[in-house]
Amino acid sequence: MAGPNVQNITAAAFQQDVVDRSIKTPVLLDFWAEWCGPCKTLGPVLEKLADDYGGSFVLGKVDADAEQELAQAFGVQGIPFCVLVKNGQPSDGFQGALSEGDVVAFLTKNGIEKIAVDDAGVDTADDDDAVDPDSPPARFERARVAAAAGDVTAVEDALCGIPEEDENYSVGQRIVAGLPWFASGLASAADEAAEKLVAARQEFLARDYDAAMASILDSVSADRDFQQGLARRAMVLCFVVVGEEDERLDTFRRRLATLLY
Repeated sequence: MAGPNVQNITAAAFQQDVVDRSIKTPVLLDFWAEWCGPCKTLGPVLEKLADDYGGSFVLGKVDADAEQELAQAFGVQGIPFCVLVKNGQPSDGFQGALSEGDVVAFLTKNGIEKIAVDDAGVDTADDDDAVDPDSPPARFERARVAAAAGDVTAVEDALCGIPEEDENYSVGQRIVAGLPWFASGLASAADEAAEKLVAARQEFLARDYDAAMASILDSVSADRDFQQGLARRAMVLCFVVVGEEDERLDTFRRRLATLLY
């Protein structure tokens, strides 16, 4: 554990350290265990962000083995498992060792932003050089976060203000092309390709992106032309949400190209 915004959480002090504290400051609970490899990957990422964000949220470390009562209360079935507590209530969560970018997207979706400070320790969040929320980069980022949550309306609202000549526009359209993946009617299609896409969608919304992309590849294998290549478009949406520079996508790109061509 490191930093002033990281705290060990126990059942005995849960009311004070989590419930009461979350009324003013969101608390992100990280259920972990010493034997858990992915926990050792995610933990440092969360601790770094708790420090970087300067107190806009508190990271609560919960040893799932030592605090089994808390793990049971939150329905923890696998770790790492994170739950965001706001205003005394769980509000959102995720499972698995997400990348730093994915955790940032999770925080942004839940309204948690960095507290900017200058060298003297003064909050500069309202300075004139703050990012314009209506700028194309800000709109695109909101669209990307909304896509990660499967919020079609929010994606469309965010992207509608980006000029066609802006570089963010073309990337945004790759998200738009994949939005039919979130359509509710997909589950009613009695087709293996559709079944794999529904499974992929569930995995994607649970932020298990590797599993989601693997299921999309299974859909392509079953029928690459299903709904005018919806699986390919869903995969491209995944690439944008994960971050197109992420090296782990190279394998999925190669496998997708092999199946398509």
